[in-house]
Parts: sequence; C-alpha cells; structure tokens
Amino acid sequence: MLLLYFFANYLQTNISIFAYFCKNEIMDVMKELLQSKGLSVTKQRLALLETLNKANKPVTIDEISSLLETPMDTSTMYRSIKVLVDHGLVYQTDFREGVSYFEFQGDQHHHHMVCTACKARKRIDVCMSSSFDDLSKKHSFTITNHIFEIFGLCENCS
Repeated sequence: MLLLYFFANYLQTNISIFAYFCKNEIMDVMKELLQSKGLSVTKQRLALLETLNKANKPVTIDEISSLLETPMDTSTMYRSIKVLVDHGLVYQTDFREGVSYFEFQGDQHHHHMVCTACKARKRIDVCMSSSFDDLSKKHSFTITNHIFEIFGLCENCS
C-alpha cells in the first residue's frame, strides 16, 4: 500500500512538471505569434490567446471572461481582442446570432459550417482565398480579410 502511495505521488508530481513544460512551450509559441505580427507581447494578450487556445472552439466575450485564470478589465479585454482580430490571430464571427464569437486561429486559417436548426458548428479547413487575387484585380479592391461560413442542416437535423 505504501508503494502504491509513493507511485501515485510520483505520477502526480511528474504530470505537473510535464504540464508546466507544455504550458511554457505553448506560451513561447504565443509570444512568437505576437512578435511575428509586429505586436508587443503583453500579459493580457498572452492570457487571451492561451484562454482561446484552451477553449478550442468559438466563445463569447463573457465565456472568455469566465475562462480567464486571472481577471481582466473588460475594456482591456475588448481592446486586446480587437488587436488580435485585426492582426489575424483571432477569428471573429457572429454565426447570425447577434453576438460576437472569438476563436484562436494562429496560423491555422479555417471556417465553419453551422446547423441552422440545432446551432451545431463544425470547423472546416477549406478556404476560397486562392481566388482572391483575381477578384481583387477584377474589381480594383484590396482584400484585407474575409469571413466565410456555410449554413444548413447537420446530419442529425436533416
């Protein structure tokens, strides 16, 4: 029984150490992403990116606030999120629900399919941006960003 106690304690300690190193590695990646976009690395931006990365789905500002490990002033949160959206690190959409959703995007550009009946959302790694150069030239328009969502019925609601 004593051996089992020591083994369990050993596992718990090593898992904590592993989690610590993984978190540090993730934070290093987040810092690099911010720097690659020419942004200052701030604790607020890092906290928001980490929270959105952990959420692994589109979330509202209220959900972000409740998921943050350290409380953040609401105006600071909105300003920081706007900067992250404007620089393409965070994806913002409303899914036709009248409320903004935010999702960590990093360098993994993607879009969503949304069920109009049950509101289920599915991430899709398809983008039409390859045809943007032709569109841009044809209409003398500089495209800086886009939102693409497909609405319909999921398998369960069809």
